[in-house]
Amino acid sequence: MWLALLTRLLAVPELDAAALRDGDILLHTSRSAQAVAVAAATASPYTHVGIVDRIGDDAFVIEAVGPTRRTPLSEWLARGAGGKATAVRHPGLDAAARAAVVAAATSYLGRPYDLSFTPGDDALYCSELVTLAYAAVDVAVGTWRPLGDLALDDPATRRLLKRRWRAHPACRGAPSLAACRPALAAVPVVTPESLAADPRLRIVGTSYLLRPR
Repeated sequence: MWLALLTRLLAVPELDAAALRDGDILLHTSRSAQAVAVAAATASPYTHVGIVDRIGDDAFVIEAVGPTRRTPLSEWLARGAGGKATAVRHPGLDAAARAAVVAAATSYLGRPYDLSFTPGDDALYCSELVTLAYAAVDVAVGTWRPLGDLALDDPATRRLLKRRWRAHPACRGAPSLAACRPALAAVPVVTPESLAADPRLRIVGTSYLLRPR
C-alpha cells in the first residue's frame, strides 16, 4: 500500500497551507502508541486525519481526538511526525458543499473519542468523523471494511487489542480476547489509509516527499 501511495504522491505539488480550502482532508502521522498500531494494521504512514475549516484569514483542523475539537492548523501540523502532512480534496464539491461538510463536522464538536472504533456518533474516531461529515452532503469517502481485514496479528496491533478488548462493546461477556476475536473481526471500520487511497479524492499537496529547491 505504501508503494502505491508513494506513486501517487510523486505526482503532486508540495503542501501549501495557504491554498487549503474548507472541507479539505488533512492526513499525518501522529506520535501516540495507538498510531504505531494503526500504521502497522493498515500498512500506511497515515494514522490521523481531520477536516480543514477556514475562518477569515485563519485555518483550523476539525479533528476527533477526545473530545472532537477545532485545532489551529499550525498546531495540528506541528503535532505530526516531522511536521509532515498530505491534503486530499473531493473535486466534485462546490463552495456551498464544502461549507456544509465543515458545518457537519462542527456539529460534532465536544463528542468524546471512540477508543473502540465502533460505528455510531455518540463517540467518534478521526476517520469516522470525516466520513460522517461528508455523508451529510451525500458524498461517500473512504472505505468501510471489517476490522479482521487489517493486520491484527502485528505485535503493535496485538498489544493495543490486549489493552482495550474488555471495554469493547463487541466483547461484552467474552471470557477472553480469543473468544471475542470473531466478533471484533466483523466490526466495520474506516481508516485514514482508506481516505488517502480513495480514488474519488485528489491529492492536492504533500510534505511527505523532499523536493529539490
